[in-house]
Amino acid sequence: MANQQQTSPGKTKPFSFFEWMVARRYLGATRTGKGVSLITRIAFGGIMLAVAALISVMSIMQGFRLTLLDQLLGVNGHAHVQAEQPISDYDSMAKALGITPGVREATPLIELPVFVSATGETGMVVRGVRREDLLKNNYVTGKEHVVDGSFENFGVGDKGGKEIALGSRIASQLGVRAGDPVTLISGQGPETAFGRTLRRKTYIVGAIFHVGNAEYDAIYGFMPLEQAQLFFGFADTVQQIEVMVDEPEKIKSYRDALMAVGPGLRVTDWQQRFQSYFNALQIERFAMRLVLFLIIIVATLNIVTGLIMLVKDKTGDIAVLRTMGATQGSVLRIFLISGTMIGTLGTLAGIFLGSMFVLNIDPIENGLSALFQTDLFPAEVYYLDGVPAKLEISEVILITGFSLFMSFLSTLYPAWRAARLDPVEALRYE
Repeated sequence: MANQQQTSPGKTKPFSFFEWMVARRYLGATRTGKGVSLITRIAFGGIMLAVAALISVMSIMQGFRLTLLDQLLGVNGHAHVQAEQPISDYDSMAKALGITPGVREATPLIELPVFVSATGETGMVVRGVRREDLLKNNYVTGKEHVVDGSFENFGVGDKGGKEIALGSRIASQLGVRAGDPVTLISGQGPETAFGRTLRRKTYIVGAIFHVGNAEYDAIYGFMPLEQAQLFFGFADTVQQIEVMVDEPEKIKSYRDALMAVGPGLRVTDWQQRFQSYFNALQIERFAMRLVLFLIIIVATLNIVTGLIMLVKDKTGDIAVLRTMGATQGSVLRIFLISGTMIGTLGTLAGIFLGSMFVLNIDPIENGLSALFQTDLFPAEVYYLDGVPAKLEISEVILITGFSLFMSFLSTLYPAWRAARLDPVEALRYE
């Protein structure tokens, strides 16, 4: 007798073992079948796939943004300081910029387009830099980025020597390797009565580098600063000074300090140069998050359908529980537990599936490319060698919270409907 009182529905505490047990049994089978009901599987699968898709897409977009930003700033620098005329005292100005609070490096630079020919022909942008400054740039001179030759003799010799470095795609278009000669052609020749003449000079390819960004590998080449001054007619001046700072995201806060180094200086930062590009990425990321959140909302609506069908299927059982003493609150909690169990388990499965996809995205991409015999991520289109992905805990927490909230919200109406069921009316037709 005491045991009956202990397990009586009317005597149970909120969210007791009895309510959890009934909720689990209701999800487990239909009136006539065994195992998990079809509608429960559909709701579970919908939430799992929606959460996994959202985690995967947002991780890829964030990885794409961070990788591209890292490469852009690794090769280009964070800000460029220029004057009205070419800078003659560039060594002292670079030192003054270098000791500015927050500035990591200041590099004298000449950057101009040229036409280059060998076996093939193409255009590129030549960056004239000092040997010691270029060797600090791991994106160009790092061991994993040098695919042919070396930078051992870059900037060594009379007036910086004759060696230059080319991006891997430029070298491929020209059909050259390290040690081969290439001819640079520039329109920055001497001024004559008929206009500027072309300037031609032959150099030796000392190194071929591979940044991993298709655009940079197909555009940029490097030559010693002294040779750039000779070739472009800058004498003992430079075009600009490239600045690297400790916090690139806060580059705007450095502008005043950089311009205060000398009179008539102007600063162009990376956010100005690539503003439209990164704004487009940010808008695309926001739009994609919104669309995928809507997918989660649609997926959680399967819980509403499932619970409404479950309430109809269990009408007699609900009536019996009520006649045994179960309160409306107890019935409400039973169906709340049922719905949130689907949402919680689906969300956890989606987190696992999405995380595994992101962490193993390169093998998956390689396998699919081999299966379909096509490159699913061409570098010419996306500018990167592989699919970048960055799994962020904050993003996962946001997605998890939203999915659980929508799952809980979706259970309210069916649970309220079950709790409002009149046991007399329900048993009349049983």
